[in-house]
Amino acid sequence: MKAGDLIQLSDGPMQFYDLPTGIAILAEKLPRDDFLEYDWNMFVDGKFIVLGRLIEDPSTKVLNESRRFSKTK
Repeated sequence: MKAGDLIQLSDGPMQFYDLPTGIAILAEKLPRDDFLEYDWNMFVDGKFIVLGRLIEDPSTKVLNESRRFSKTK
């Protein structure tokens, strides 16, 4: 996953943050000082929230990949 990707959050974060749609745009990786390395700052349902890198689980649905950083031939 990379900044700009559009993802569907799982039920856990949706319920915790009371998010109606759970559709998020990944904004940036936020560094951490522990073994977890980084968190994700994301824009979802009109607000920014921070979630750990566990959202990168293979079961997370990527709705639309950002092409902003893709290389062209």
